[in-house]
Amino acid sequence: MSLGAPLFPNELAEPILWHPVLFAYALVISGADLIILASLAYISKRMTKVIPLLLVLGVSFFSAALLGPLADLRQPSRAPLIFLLAHLSPTETNPGFSFIALYANLWLMLIVLSLAFLLFYQSYSMHLKSLTAGRLRRFYSLLSLGVKDEKRYKKLTPIITVISLLTITPAVLWGVYPSVLLVFQTWLFLWRSWVILPLIFFADTFVASTAATLLVYFIVKMGRLEEEVVNPLLKIHSAGCVSVAGLLGVQLLLWNQWFEGAEVYAAFNVVVPVIYLVIATLTLSFLLALASLKVARLSILVSVAALLGVVMNKWNTLVNGQLVSRTGLGVLDLHLPSDWLLTTLSPIAAAIFIFVILSSIFPLEVKEVGQ
Repeated sequence: MSLGAPLFPNELAEPILWHPVLFAYALVISGADLIILASLAYISKRMTKVIPLLLVLGVSFFSAALLGPLADLRQPSRAPLIFLLAHLSPTETNPGFSFIALYANLWLMLIVLSLAFLLFYQSYSMHLKSLTAGRLRRFYSLLSLGVKDEKRYKKLTPIITVISLLTITPAVLWGVYPSVLLVFQTWLFLWRSWVILPLIFFADTFVASTAATLLVYFIVKMGRLEEEVVNPLLKIHSAGCVSVAGLLGVQLLLWNQWFEGAEVYAAFNVVVPVIYLVIATLTLSFLLALASLKVARLSILVSVAALLGVVMNKWNTLVNGQLVSRTGLGVLDLHLPSDWLLTTLSPIAAAIFIFVILSSIFPLEVKEVGQ
């Protein structure tokens, strides 16, 4: 442990309160941004060919979002109480409210809405699939929700539009979580000084979601990419990369203005060099995205560079950020539990597993709405 300055006694006992599972938690939250993109695409009638992929991938990843905190609980058997006994308003015995319980219930709301969105949107596709499904005919017929022709499917348009609108607010709120929790409900000096972290987190999650979509689309299509699918995603991805890089640069300028010459600024060297590396990596992804508008197959490199940048940024924020003492004057050594890698990868593996299952049921692309 590098002391170098005063520390609080409890930091010596447990320097890392939020284990790296929070890092995986932050990655699977990108499913919320995929649901936002799917909703906006349906409402605007743009990017319609990629809506099925966005929905299936978004639901798959967001379904695993609560596995992060569940893995970090010392009594996971009590997890259902977060829904049954949610502390959402202050009482005489329990002032304040539970931020985590609020978001857990928002998760439940968004999962229900996004599943309804997926089922209604894919209902006619399920009917078509039931016609050739053999033994699974009844299963796909059930998923068709009774929709057996395009005329009946088109009548669902107002319902799907309302559902897609309702998903946006909880999805946006989840897009900035847990950064809001870190900035406003912890007493870690670095996090409380990272004032634009929610904006960075939201943009960074968009980068992760678009990069994941481009990667999955490349794999599914075996490199045979369609410009009308790839190009809109590349443009959104480019905007996200520029936003994250720019916001990180702004935060560096703010820290420099606030703390230059102060004793606390030396401790920031734990995260500052990595921030410069993240900016460089996302800038590379942005340049590759521009090139991919001309050569679509380069999109695989866009995804790899972006995901590398996102992983570095999340780890730097969520893990390295805790190494700066609560006093702002000391730097702690990183000591992780022996099972940290397994618990970190578990939510991501669960999200991938759910995607494999859902993608085997629901088609990832349709030529036209209703087909």
